[in-house]
Amino acid sequence: MSWSEIIGQPVAVRQLQNAVKRDRIGHAYLFYGPAGVGKRTTARIFAQTLNCLESGTGDVCGQCRSCLQSKAGNHPDILEITPMGTSIRIQQIRDLSREALFRPLAGRHKIFLILGAENMTLEAANNLLKILEEPPAYVVFILTTTANLRLLPTILSRCQQIRFAPLTVQAIENYLVQQEAVDPVLARQMAHLAGGSLSEAMELRQEIQAEKSLREAALEMLTQMEEEDSLAALLRFKPWEERSQVKLLLQVLGLWFRDLMIWQKTAEERLLVNQDRLDLIRRHAHLWKQADQVLSLIQDARQKLEKNANIPLLLEVFLLELFEYRGGLVSASRSRGPL
Repeated sequence: MSWSEIIGQPVAVRQLQNAVKRDRIGHAYLFYGPAGVGKRTTARIFAQTLNCLESGTGDVCGQCRSCLQSKAGNHPDILEITPMGTSIRIQQIRDLSREALFRPLAGRHKIFLILGAENMTLEAANNLLKILEEPPAYVVFILTTTANLRLLPTILSRCQQIRFAPLTVQAIENYLVQQEAVDPVLARQMAHLAGGSLSEAMELRQEIQAEKSLREAALEMLTQMEEEDSLAALLRFKPWEERSQVKLLLQVLGLWFRDLMIWQKTAEERLLVNQDRLDLIRRHAHLWKQADQVLSLIQDARQKLEKNANIPLLLEVFLLELFEYRGGLVSASRSRGPL
């Protein structure tokens, strides 16, 4: 492992490397931010750096005994605590507290990675607090969380908090193309759908590849809407039954109408996600003149989906309202009531 593996987190990396360079290591760190943005990877690399026998520059040598053990995942002084089922339990923290009494065997520090710290039970959190108040000098705690406000304020106050930001679309796209050899068009779509999370992008890779026809089915549906008498047939054109399928459909449509809006306003091909369907984008840009309002319609449907709306009813209402937007005939003042 090396710091070069961390993408899109220059501020967090700089803070941690500077701490090593200046030999100002805290006894407890909290890495917080959305899922899939590099917190766990960074925690492991930071732990490796702290115990690297040749380190001092903020980087890792990758060759010393300690680094080799870290890379192999069997370093005796780097221990990971993860949820057992849905929670981190008090017995796990008690075991940690006992282990913390023993000095490092191979490295400079005894390091505990508590991954998913928001899942600690109240009893476990209170037990951890006891050792955080007076930790041995050689112990370093690294907690990761996607929900820092769910942790006890007293734990937060005893940790140096390092924020991990959502990854940029460009950072995710570059990683997928350069490291995963994903087709550039597909990588661009995945990056836009991922919501700043690399792990979400990787999951979408499997999902999109398994559903290669979904975008084409969605575009076929939009093409059907060009016909004046196509509404009856459209309502039968609903091959999406699972909540996950509907979620992905709305994401795909969101990107499509985003492209239409951008084309209407700028005609810049380089800004488009669906660059491989430029001819259809040009045609749809004239048909769907209120692309910005359609995006609001899609967002409204996504919010209802998150609130567990009835899938068949959600789709029927959504398709009916979408149909009315073709040709730019819907008034900007129209309102949509809840399902």
